[in-house]
Order: sequence, then structure tokens, then C-alpha cells
Amino acid sequence: MSGSLQINGIDWELSILGERALVIKPTRDHSKLSLIHETAAFLENADFPGLTDIITAYDSIALIFDRLLEDLDSEAEKIESGLKGIRAAKTTPKKHRIPVCYELGLDWETMEEHTGFDRQEIIKKHKASEYVIAMMGFIPGFLYLEGLNDSISCPRRSNPRTRIPKGSVGIAGNQTGVYSLESPGGWQIIGRTPYSFFDITKEPPCPVSPGDRVEFYAISEAEFKELQSDREVT
Repeated sequence: MSGSLQINGIDWELSILGERALVIKPTRDHSKLSLIHETAAFLENADFPGLTDIITAYDSIALIFDRLLEDLDSEAEKIESGLKGIRAAKTTPKKHRIPVCYELGLDWETMEEHTGFDRQEIIKKHKASEYVIAMMGFIPGFLYLEGLNDSISCPRRSNPRTRIPKGSVGIAGNQTGVYSLESPGGWQIIGRTPYSFFDITKEPPCPVSPGDRVEFYAISEAEFKELQSDREVT
């Protein structure tokens, strides 16, 4: 079951995610990552009854409420009403430089075999891109980054590891990502950063946001050990 609404002149499909959550998704002609991020920022400025969280994905936005939802038509009306008079703020994405110790990569043999490049060429290509934080998940603070050079894309591991160290930087398909916490995972690990991306004792718990830009730079294992702490990205 789905409904429809307009946000900033764009048609969106509205559907139920649960008793207290909705998902909105732009029409196919407008399904760009930049639109998702712009619309999420636009929604942040609105006044919706009971809205507690806005969560972006690659092609949709989840709206989480602290109340039970009504029918879709009523919810669409509330959203459109809450957006009246709201203007989209012009924002400049934050840029973050993240150090990576590529010496701590776990899957260099697989990466070299699949891409046909040696380790140094893969590192060079990985560092050369500017990435966009597409979304956060599957664990708190995990960074899904868009912008990987296609020539170093690599499938996930056929046998996921039960433990991936906190700060691991990996590649899966045409994405690169950063593990904020130790967890199971199947990404090809090419290094680790000493920076922390999730701390529940801080506000906000994650120092980066969807839409921010990221650049990686290489550090040695000695530098990694010096920096390794629960410090935030700068």
C-alpha cells in the first residue's frame, strides 16, 4: 500500500514501514543521491507531529515517529502541511580527511588478483577519489561511501569474517566503507583508520553526516598506533 505527496516540487511515493515509521521515495526520474540528502536537510527544518528521526538511504528516506501512524492520506497531508513556508537552506558539505593505514589491510591478495593492480596502485586509486557519505548503517556509524574508482571494485568475500576490527576500511562491489565498530562483515579489508565515528556518550554520537565529503590519506603503522584512540574525525 502506498500514497503520494510533493516535496519541493518533486513527486514522492509514500509507504508504511511500520506502526511508527514511513518511507518516502522519489519518482524514478528524480532518484539521485543528492536529492535524497537535500530533501533530508529540508525535512529537518519542518515541524511534523511526533517526528523523532530522519534516516537516509541511497534512494529513500525513512521518517520515524513516537506515535502510531494514521492512514497514508492523513500522513501525507501532515507532511505537506508541515513543509509550508519552509525554504531549503543552502548548505556546503563538510569535508573530512581520514587517515588510513593500508599496511593493516587483510585482503590484499584478493584485491590484487581481482583488479589486476598491485597494492600500491590500488592504494593510489583509492586515495585519489573524493567520496560522498551516501548513508549510515548497517551498524551505528558505519560509513557507506559513494565515489569508488570502478577499476578497483571487488565483490564481497564469499565467507564473511565473524570479527572485523573497529576502523577497518573495506571495499564491496563499487562501494568503499568504514567500520565504526567491531562487527562481523564480508567487505574486502584494505586498511584501518585510527579515527572513531561513533561514540554514544557524545552529541551527536557520529561526527559525520550523509552528504559530507571524505578524502583518505595514507599513514604508517607506527603513526596508526600513535593516533589510535577514541578521537573523532577532524
